[in-house]
Amino acid sequence: MRCSIIIFWILLVVTAGSKLQAQTLINNNSLITITPGARVSVLGGALNNGDLDNNGVLSISGDWMNVDTYNAGTGLFILNGASPQNVAHNGQDIHQLEINGVGEKVFSSDVLIIDTLNLMEGIVTPQSGVIIQIMSGGAVMGGSDLSHINGALYQEGTGPKYFPVGKNSNYRPVEMINVSGTNPVIGFEMFEPNSNPQASINLIALSDTRYWQLIQLSGSYTGSPVKLKVMADENLGMVPDISDVAVTSSDQLSGVFTSMGQSLFTGSLQDGEVTSNMPALSAFYALGVEGLDEERSLYVPNALSPAAPDPEDRVIKVYGDQVVDQDFMFRIYNRWGKIIYETDSFTEANTVGWAGTNSQEDESVGVYQYTVTGRFISGNTFKRNGSITLIR
Repeated sequence: MRCSIIIFWILLVVTAGSKLQAQTLINNNSLITITPGARVSVLGGALNNGDLDNNGVLSISGDWMNVDTYNAGTGLFILNGASPQNVAHNGQDIHQLEINGVGEKVFSSDVLIIDTLNLMEGIVTPQSGVIIQIMSGGAVMGGSDLSHINGALYQEGTGPKYFPVGKNSNYRPVEMINVSGTNPVIGFEMFEPNSNPQASINLIALSDTRYWQLIQLSGSYTGSPVKLKVMADENLGMVPDISDVAVTSSDQLSGVFTSMGQSLFTGSLQDGEVTSNMPALSAFYALGVEGLDEERSLYVPNALSPAAPDPEDRVIKVYGDQVVDQDFMFRIYNRWGKIIYETDSFTEANTVGWAGTNSQEDESVGVYQYTVTGRFISGNTFKRNGSITLIR
């Protein structure tokens, strides 16, 4: 049966095998029941101001506004508009949600998906503060540049979790290998760009193209290795060895990203995936490249205290088992840029170090800058700079 506009004031039951098609659907204080095997297709918009029980298929190509009660049942809900669709579902459940049609689907209220989210075509954009959540035991299918979540997607429960997120038509999914915890609800969102990222000393490159944010909504989350998508646009410097590409993390977007290592890399640098060696317990994640072994071995602490119980914490030394004395220089500067410590001997910097003094006089509490240059056994040169905090 096909109609131009259907306005329901009375009970309507669409039975198995039935196919009802209309340009517009308006339910005013009535009960609509779609039984298993039945299908209702709305080529335009739909308004539910009554009760709608869906155990079949409800397909909508225009805007959807649910201001009363949508009973999810075992039904399939399809958004298949070729033009942008506004979706206001009133914070209720959907059993199965299929995203189809090239139009953007803009969600203005929360949605809880019980069984399956299937992303076939069309971008899903939750408005600010709107939660799209997959319930425990639910599944996510699909995902591509043409169909992904342009915002945060949340998932409930433990075990493997898949987050088909993206931004600016760039699909960059996240996979949690094995989420642990007690009733955790966690989400991921991808952002572009990653402005002014700070890399830890063991990273020789850090992507400024994008980053991902992990959001813990509720429950207790105790960790999972994380898998990120690697594409050619990550801006990781000179073409790195695949074995050096790693997941990095930071507790603050403006903080220092440190390596979580790599337990597995599949594919290529143009289209691959990297899995972290450590569990994801921070808020922000990006792709990075770890330094060579000799680069990783070079280390300068960032603080000292002459009163520390451990003698190694009372001085600043330069650590590195592949550094030679040739062309070595270690300098420490005060806040006015004056050199207060200098040595061209790696042996001295490695065994004696700086004890927070200048000509036998104690320096005041504060932050000092340093530079260290030299060569490795391999002949490769290095240059590092950083800060040291003196505590008394």
